[in-house]
Amino acid sequence: MVKIFQSAGAVSFLTLVSRVLGVVRDAMIAMVFGASAPSDAFFIAFRPFDLMRKMFSDGSLSISFVPVFSGYLEKGKKDQAIGMFLSALFILSAAGVFLVISGIFLAPFLVKILAPGFVTGTYIQNLTILLLKIMLPYFLVILTLGLSMGVLNSFGNFSIPAATPIVLNLVVIIFAFFISSHLDPPVLGLALGVTLGGIVQLGLQLPFLINHGMFNFSCFTWIHSGVVRAGKIMIPCMVGAASYQINIMIASFFASRLDQGSVSFLYYADRLVQFPLALFAVSFSTVFLPSLSRKAALGKQEEVFNIFATGARLVFFVTIPAMAGLMALGTPIVSLLFKQGAFDASAVQHTAICLFYLVIGLWASTGTRLFVTLHYSLSLVRLPFIAGFFSIGINGVLCWFLIQPMGVKGLALSVSLSSMAGFGILLMCMPGILFRTRLIVSACRAIFLSVIMFYFVRWTAGFILTEEYGKLGFGAGISACILLGVLFFLLAATLTASPEIKMVKQMLKKNQ
Repeated sequence: MVKIFQSAGAVSFLTLVSRVLGVVRDAMIAMVFGASAPSDAFFIAFRPFDLMRKMFSDGSLSISFVPVFSGYLEKGKKDQAIGMFLSALFILSAAGVFLVISGIFLAPFLVKILAPGFVTGTYIQNLTILLLKIMLPYFLVILTLGLSMGVLNSFGNFSIPAATPIVLNLVVIIFAFFISSHLDPPVLGLALGVTLGGIVQLGLQLPFLINHGMFNFSCFTWIHSGVVRAGKIMIPCMVGAASYQINIMIASFFASRLDQGSVSFLYYADRLVQFPLALFAVSFSTVFLPSLSRKAALGKQEEVFNIFATGARLVFFVTIPAMAGLMALGTPIVSLLFKQGAFDASAVQHTAICLFYLVIGLWASTGTRLFVTLHYSLSLVRLPFIAGFFSIGINGVLCWFLIQPMGVKGLALSVSLSSMAGFGILLMCMPGILFRTRLIVSACRAIFLSVIMFYFVRWTAGFILTEEYGKLGFGAGISACILLGVLFFLLAATLTASPEIKMVKQMLKKNQ
């Protein structure tokens, strides 16, 4: 158990570094392009790649591939595992090349689907088509990245797949800051940075795959039985594991019909929500999946539930106060990160409102990611698929009804409400009533303490935060508010004898 949480901690740290660089990247994009037609075009063109990256690298490919691959390793059938990898690599590469070539010809049609609000023949639509074509090779990279990540995680190597996104962000930052100004239009630099960054990211993982003997072509099989097994559940996995990302893309679809900048407001708000979501839920799920899958393959379901329940309680214990902190400091954080250059005060206000409504559903998005991992480790695909499909359907309906009275903030609210609906199904059908009860009690305790912390942080911010001392002083004030909020929450949890605090102390003692 301690080893699992050590790995999860390492992944969380590397994810933190990656997300910080991601925020720096987005801040540079905001500074250079603001919330404008070029930024809207880039975010619309980038959205399907971002969705596929989360599906394959953070979601469905790993979730459908890892249990089968880990089962071969656990049973000492490494030759079968290598054959499965090579077969999957061949199929995904062939499919990726076909889709890239098809996408080049179908780009105008795809843009009409992604952004129906962009009028045919206008500058913004033509720019979106061009950006989409430039980034199409990144799609092939995404497929192979997801596969290599699943393989390395199955071997217990979590650090390298978690670290390589740092390279992607660095490359995009370099292109945004140094290359874009030399191109016409400058936004082309962002698309080129995404494509090249993905290629470098994949190249860094290849040596580790070679070290594990994954390119032993004597084990190659055109269509491996393990790939067939994983392929049967891949589409349901996409819906179950990536419903939040799909809902965000649907919201962007509707946002293209609103005023210029609406797509950008939603994108920047989502990037901040992704910070705690990736840091806690995705990181822990990534580490949990191989471990839970191996326990399940050996028939140790009691251990599976014990590991999951402990991990889920700790993740909620951290995520819920983070959610309260984002709600309390949303506007100052958006102002600190993005208010510069072309990103003005009006853009800050609209982005902060979208952030508030997206954060409302953060707990549900986190819970969905964790529960989906539990079900897939047990080879239970049907319920996450139903929950994801229901969430996506609810989101489509809510977007349709809320866009008129509430605008872009209504789209953000619909994403949160649909996440709650999907998570409700997974929670009520969770195997083991005792584990579910403990999790609900733990979450309610965290909510109670977080509500108090929310008002404490808001009160503190009223005294500390001021923009009179420039960015550095304002950032120091926000950091102080966050630190005081964390200390307040931990102190309150200790005084109320929170079991999660005791769990952390026990793990630290075992580690020592």
